[in-house]
Amino acid sequence: MATPIQVTAILGYSASGINAQLQTAGLAVSMTGSKYVEGVMSVPTTAGGTAIPVSALANLGYAMLVNMDPTNYVQLLSAASGTVLIKLLPGDVALFRFDGGITAPALLAHSSAVAVQYLILEN
Repeated sequence: MATPIQVTAILGYSASGINAQLQTAGLAVSMTGSKYVEGVMSVPTTAGGTAIPVSALANLGYAMLVNMDPTNYVQLLSAASGTVLIKLLPGDVALFRFDGGITAPALLAHSSAVAVQYLILEN
């Protein structure tokens, strides 16, 4: 198994005398496949959501999503008309690994269409 994936992330909070931080730098993650999908998609408010184009991938692994809209939020669904997994507020970023049971995730915008940038790697 090769380890071509490198993950670096920092989450911090500082307010009212409270400071909290969690970080990882240079985490090497195994990847058995070699394919990925990336792009920016316009996500409409269509009932049930709009599928993310992942059909070129044998399975889904690490993903990063960025809600590029300054006003509206978007939800990641397990599939079209599926369960809400993640809510991205305007400008939010999400870095995660898909569960093996997720094969055709979808996005659903609220109030008006949003642009979402994505990178999804095979597991």
